[in-house]
Amino acid sequence: MRRLIALIVAGVTAALGLVAVPGPSLAATRVVVGVASISTQYAGADFNREADQIRSAGATAIRIPAKWNLLQPSNSTAFTWSRLDTAVSAARAKGLSILMNLEGPAPVWAQKPGANPLANGNGPANPATFGEFARQVALRYAPRVAAWEVWNEPNLAHYLIPPTAGEYVPLLKAAFNGIRGAGANQPVITGGLSSLRTETRDTVFIADMYALGAKNYFNGIGVHPYTLPYPITADPRGGDGGGAAVLPQGRETMVANGDSAKSIWVTEFGQPTGTTPASTTESVQASIITDAVNRANNLPWIAAIFLFTAHDLSANKAVDNSNFGLYRFDGSQKPVVGALQNILR
Repeated sequence: MRRLIALIVAGVTAALGLVAVPGPSLAATRVVVGVASISTQYAGADFNREADQIRSAGATAIRIPAKWNLLQPSNSTAFTWSRLDTAVSAARAKGLSILMNLEGPAPVWAQKPGANPLANGNGPANPATFGEFARQVALRYAPRVAAWEVWNEPNLAHYLIPPTAGEYVPLLKAAFNGIRGAGANQPVITGGLSSLRTETRDTVFIADMYALGAKNYFNGIGVHPYTLPYPITADPRGGDGGGAAVLPQGRETMVANGDSAKSIWVTEFGQPTGTTPASTTESVQASIITDAVNRANNLPWIAAIFLFTAHDLSANKAVDNSNFGLYRFDGSQKPVVGALQNILR
């Protein structure tokens, strides 16, 4: 997510099997409920405070970005671990399980010749360099990580150039082999796919990954089925399911390829509050998020749902990306925190 929010075209229909789940609470929470953090991407983040917020909301997991360009900025042997070390330690101290997101861009030294060094979507000239990065991260953190996610929204050029499965699958294979080469046996999840229709559609990307032989290099498929500003089960727009179409359609593709035993992981879902067309009130945000958690919990092939994100990044209500938080910028709870506590206890 994190960009182009106003361009999302979303829709969910009962014909796709995405019907609203009534009731204020879950009889039993089967699905892992976590929060997608972005705190390792900026200096000065308070990782302990964020971990406290996530636990207080009733979530039990955190998605932590391990950004390649920040961890290995200068050459292929030097790593800058301190910020990620702090984030991992804070999460584990609060009992949170960790989905580690091995995310681009490639650092300048590993980029393709002629690449714009400022482009966020740069992949490496040689996928093996990313595989080695994944191996080093796994060697350091595997005992404290529950699962690995390879890249973020690779179907958007903002995150991968070009945003195709053909570009992505070699990175996935290299990362999978690097993780396993480090002796880490946790599930490997494909990079969460954006629900935007502006570039490669998420449902097409999944089919293309299978066609390119990716099946043996992942244990689950990551998706970001944003439907803002509507609930995941009640979006009035579109005719094919819109942003959440990837759930039933992606599942159909998995089953058709003999992968019914694998799960879909919702590695980002959320709803901003504020004053933009994509925003809602805080009370509606609470309803949208609890509806999505309930729905995920009732679909046995969804393993986890990570809510984007713990806290607002500013007090400016006119910026979508700054107001996805479960908590306000000043740290106070939005209504969604109490709503989550009610269904997750």
